[in-house]
Amino acid sequence: MGSPAKTVFPFLVALVVFVIDIGTVEAIPAFSRQTSQSCSSCHAQHFPTLNSFGRMFKANGYTMTGGQKQVESKDLSLPGALNLALVGALQYIKGKEETETGFPASLSLYAGGRMGQKSGFLLELPFEKTGLEGTDSMGQQIDGESHSALANFGSLKWNYVTQYKGINVGVNAYSSEGTGPAYGYELLSTGAMGMSVALGGVNAMGAIGLHKEHGATLMSQFGAGHGGPGAATGFGVSAQTNNWFVYASQYYNKQMLEHVQDPAFANYLRAAWTPRFRGFDLGMGVQIYSGKTKTGQGPSMDAKAFTADFQAQGLVREMPLGVYITYANAPKSSGGTENWYNGSDEGDNSAYAILTELGVMENLAVAVGYVDATYYAHGKGEMKGTSTVIGFNYLLAANKRCELKYVDIGGDFNDASTIATLQIGF
Repeated sequence: MGSPAKTVFPFLVALVVFVIDIGTVEAIPAFSRQTSQSCSSCHAQHFPTLNSFGRMFKANGYTMTGGQKQVESKDLSLPGALNLALVGALQYIKGKEETETGFPASLSLYAGGRMGQKSGFLLELPFEKTGLEGTDSMGQQIDGESHSALANFGSLKWNYVTQYKGINVGVNAYSSEGTGPAYGYELLSTGAMGMSVALGGVNAMGAIGLHKEHGATLMSQFGAGHGGPGAATGFGVSAQTNNWFVYASQYYNKQMLEHVQDPAFANYLRAAWTPRFRGFDLGMGVQIYSGKTKTGQGPSMDAKAFTADFQAQGLVREMPLGVYITYANAPKSSGGTENWYNGSDEGDNSAYAILTELGVMENLAVAVGYVDATYYAHGKGEMKGTSTVIGFNYLLAANKRCELKYVDIGGDFNDASTIATLQIGF
């Protein structure tokens, strides 16, 4: 394969033309409309990673308002308009065997924000191809796929947060298509919750399938799992201060737009310490998955996994720096009961990852990441994989981000990809 620069040069020329064309568009995502704050007020270096202000906004249930007109009465407190955002990506991928391009490569409609003085919500509707079932003129069963993208139910979260002796105490209900029970409540950007990472595919949790990952990742190479990694529906309680947060949830491992009969709820516990040290915002914590889960009439399955993570965000010689370290383990199935997070009885699935991102110029960040994982799957035995990622992020505006990254996958695999992405939200 040619060098990364030669591979993506034609694409970058087209990308510049595209950016110039859209550069005058006023694009403000949903929460910016509600708070009258720039996107960069909540995000470290670039979206989707959160800074301390963004964590505070999320911890308070998306209820903070700014200059937007409110509808207020004794029992009502709503923004004067429903705040929406459309987030999409243009992407070019050059691999060893093939070339891909997508416009849009992804597209999601978001709604979110304040529902009351102490209550908020977030809804994501991704546009995806949908499986079709039916019968033909002869009454024969047919299966297929839609030729156009349709809005699908991605993730929905509702929460209520109040203050008690200086602690934010909350309750919530959630359903997620691919981000796991951490979607209910997560404030760090390590990969503990898959939607908030500095560079996609560089976290241990996604590498072993605790949440869904797309594209050139180790999970795509392992090509195993239950077909729905990260699906979770549940409810939970949270407590948070500037120095720590705790979240406990019960959930089952499906997302369905209908009633689920006789579900068994597994347990999810998240605890993190979030101090400030010598000008750095730190975060370190654990996630514990336990218990059994099932939906419908199927057998109960164990839901066992453990993670540990660390992040540091601050300035080094006036340059913004982010460091993210993760470890994840899903023990092997044992005792005749399958583990939802590791269906093999041969060994534990485990991974560790480190990612460093440094802002070298205004709006330009360079990231280097490494993942090492061991994975077991039915009929495939032990698989070992590594992923080395070099990435560049340029923030054209608070809600327009260019990303160029090179991914080299080794271990039992021999693959590499160069990926250029323009992500826009408005």
